[in-house]
Amino acid sequence: MSFFPLSNINDSKGYCTVHNFSPNNWENTLQENKDLWAIFSDGNKWKTQFIARLKHGESKMVCYDEFNINYNHSYSPIVILQLRKTPLTEYIENLPSHEFKYTKTPEWRATVGFKYLNTSTSYQGEINPFPKTASLLTFHPFIQYNEIENYLVFINLEANPQFRYSNIEIYNSNNLKFIDEIKIRNNSTNVIPLNRYGFKPEELPAFICRDMAGIPFGFGLNTNAPMLSLEHTHPPSSLTVHGNRFKSQKNIKTKWFNILKKDED
Repeated sequence: MSFFPLSNINDSKGYCTVHNFSPNNWENTLQENKDLWAIFSDGNKWKTQFIARLKHGESKMVCYDEFNINYNHSYSPIVILQLRKTPLTEYIENLPSHEFKYTKTPEWRATVGFKYLNTSTSYQGEINPFPKTASLLTFHPFIQYNEIENYLVFINLEANPQFRYSNIEIYNSNNLKFIDEIKIRNNSTNVIPLNRYGFKPEELPAFICRDMAGIPFGFGLNTNAPMLSLEHTHPPSSLTVHGNRFKSQKNIKTKWFNILKKDED
């Protein structure tokens, strides 16, 4: 069972709707009340907050702005939601284990979304802590044009509540040219504006982080319409149909990490 993520992205307001009912009717799960808790890092420890008790069959929408969290347009602490039967203390050193049996086909997910004025976008999602030694390789084919503000959104969750920093390197995968390097933070939602780089329709931006993993999204905002779009890319392992998917992913990452290099001074 995973946690459910909750974030803000710039001027759009994040929300997460958690459902206390199974996504299918063939896997056995306990039909019982569950308590919904929020957890986020203050940079030193995990801070917790009780949200509500959900009866079986109920849903609860939680908004990011309900929490007293300082955030900016570059990165902000991610809030994770969890269904529980036992309470949590106000501060905890480690992420709590899960207490219920959940479905696997599909995964028990929440509706994760963002609102801006009279429009919204969402997806069915969850998040698990990433290993500290993991890395990121993703390509971004979702850039839109005309009045669209384009962003790469990178969401990370790790077991350790202490903040650490790394960098995402941006390249043009067509000519392997290094474009820029952006500072990012773990246990946070990191927002990288893309319009400043002027990528053309025939160009494919590549993003790598050599010592931090996460979930990458392409986020589009039209403030004049208004309209929102949200698309996430899949890890290289998803390109493998047969065989060892993670060995294949390692080979793909190693190849691109060796090809994509920052300009030497």
